[in-house]
Amino acid sequence: MRFTISSIKLTNYRQFQGTQTLNFSFDKTKNVAVILGKNGAGKSNILNALTWCFYGVEVHKDPKAQEFGGMPIINVTELTALKPNQSTYAEVLVNIETDIGPWTIKRYIEGGRTAIGKIYLDLPRLTVIHPVGGQDKIVEGDETQKLINNLLPEALRNFFFIDGEQLREFFKFSSPQEVAEAIDNVSQLDLVVKATENLAKYEKQLRKNVKATTPQLEAVQRQIETLQKKIEGENVSLRNFHEEIEKDGRELAQVEDYLRQHNDASVAALQRERDSLKMDIQSLKRHLQDEEANRNGYLVDIAPFILLKDEIKAAYQLIQYKVDKGELPPKIKETFVRELIERGRCICGNELIGNAKLELEAYSKKLVLSELSEVSISGKTTIEDIFSEISDFPDRINKFNEKIVQFKDQFERKMLRLEHISSEIKGHNIDEIRRYEERRNQLTSIINRNKQQQLMCKAGISTLNSTLGEKIEQEKIELSKDKKNAQLRVKLQLVQDARTTLANTEHVVKAKIRNQVEKSTKENFLTLIRKKTAFKDVLIDEEFNVKIIHSHGYNAINDLSAGEYMILGLSFMSALMTISGFHAPVIIDTPLGKIDDEHREYITTELPKFLSGTQLTLLVTPTEYDTNVKQNLQEYLLAENFFEIMEDESKTTSQVRSHVC
Repeated sequence: MRFTISSIKLTNYRQFQGTQTLNFSFDKTKNVAVILGKNGAGKSNILNALTWCFYGVEVHKDPKAQEFGGMPIINVTELTALKPNQSTYAEVLVNIETDIGPWTIKRYIEGGRTAIGKIYLDLPRLTVIHPVGGQDKIVEGDETQKLINNLLPEALRNFFFIDGEQLREFFKFSSPQEVAEAIDNVSQLDLVVKATENLAKYEKQLRKNVKATTPQLEAVQRQIETLQKKIEGENVSLRNFHEEIEKDGRELAQVEDYLRQHNDASVAALQRERDSLKMDIQSLKRHLQDEEANRNGYLVDIAPFILLKDEIKAAYQLIQYKVDKGELPPKIKETFVRELIERGRCICGNELIGNAKLELEAYSKKLVLSELSEVSISGKTTIEDIFSEISDFPDRINKFNEKIVQFKDQFERKMLRLEHISSEIKGHNIDEIRRYEERRNQLTSIINRNKQQQLMCKAGISTLNSTLGEKIEQEKIELSKDKKNAQLRVKLQLVQDARTTLANTEHVVKAKIRNQVEKSTKENFLTLIRKKTAFKDVLIDEEFNVKIIHSHGYNAINDLSAGEYMILGLSFMSALMTISGFHAPVIIDTPLGKIDDEHREYITTELPKFLSGTQLTLLVTPTEYDTNVKQNLQEYLLAENFFEIMEDESKTTSQVRSHVC
């Protein structure tokens, strides 16, 4: 369902004391709204208010709005002014326009002071008013969140209600797992996962209902149950390893970014050198793997010819001997002679009868052998070329091995340089730098260890699944021996087939969505990026690693500027929005922060066109909203959609005002 926001009303929410209202107009061509506010004034809390109202969570907390009594929602000034037995409240009310009419979404929280003066806060309450049968229906309780998720599922909120800082850093600090989760959310595969889990529970229940009529059946069912528990345990371990790797990976990225951006030029240079070395090492690994695969493939192809060299040579000499004697004329093909026999006439037109036909049939059989001198062996080469391949074998192998040795030498040299870089950084005279480098090495070691454990865990699960499959087949055999279990046997088979189908469906859908996201992200990125010729491709591989291919062929994902990271994040999010099928407003907090003027101008020029027809709200600071940005957005901005957040003198309370931009 498509929807746009027509108004946001804040009452005592965070630093917005009293009631503040933002009324929005929407035009498909003038689709931009701007909310201007200094850092700390409450600009980010507009985004927080929306996500709190819709989902009961906040994108981030304003550092100026510290938690008061464990809850930062109700305006602090209002709370502290209360006398014993007095109460107040905070409320965020959002009016939206949908395809079926207007909706109102309201989240409300009450707080106050007890008789002894202690501050308390009640649980928030959510209300949704929406049209049903031409009349407004008021819904409260559990059903409300379901209604909102029909508009925009919570799993997709970060693709529409966007924190610009997080978006800029998504591909800088994110992991393949986070990219995969984002794509999973779009594909709605959680429905398939839930269905699979329910089927697994039903299968267990069915198995319990099967009467163990024989000791063999009882034994195999116990084995199945044991294997299933082991697999569940290994899957839990696998998820834990994933989480640990992701958590440590994020910290590692932050540590390396600290070193990369450090004021000490030598430290920053060393970290940038390390970044470059890591990319080179990854490239060398791929080259080494490719070269070893090519060598091994060549050995597989050539090995039969080398092993049968003498036999091939003898056969070839025999064929040549027959050809030289005229017994195997090389110029006449067996297929040609066979066609003459089938027609029953010679090329001269005379009918083939008697001995002529018999002699021609005998001759065709000899020609089968003659063609061996010309046909392909293994679809690759002729006999003459085989001998050439055999004679070239030592040189070819030596060339493969030389390249492999070169790659290994380069790999070892770069790995050694990595170790030296770490020693140089740790030897620095600034304690903080040494601590960061030691932490980097510690995290790297932990991540590598967990990755090894992860691989072992995957191998164990694969072995257990194989054994489980064997035991299930044994169970089928035992069940077939007792007619009483016939119906349960059929049900078990149906459940197992359904689980297999769902697993295959999940794999196919995920691969298809990944390809679609990759294609759309590439198109978006190459459209939005300023340097049109600098990059030629965007890839999301099967492991969900995102790669930005530079025009010179290398992966530039770690070399992007802040503006390029922002554009990549916008491109990815836009791809997810498109593929999700949901049509909701896009709100971006601080999209222009920490990026250069050129990228800032390009984003403000292209983004409104890029999201044409979509309600786009930008939360910006006065520094970001310079003359050029203002001019670029003028074409897409209605006067009534420009708002400014004003602080009081103490900078503790804010108000929103609308005025002509």
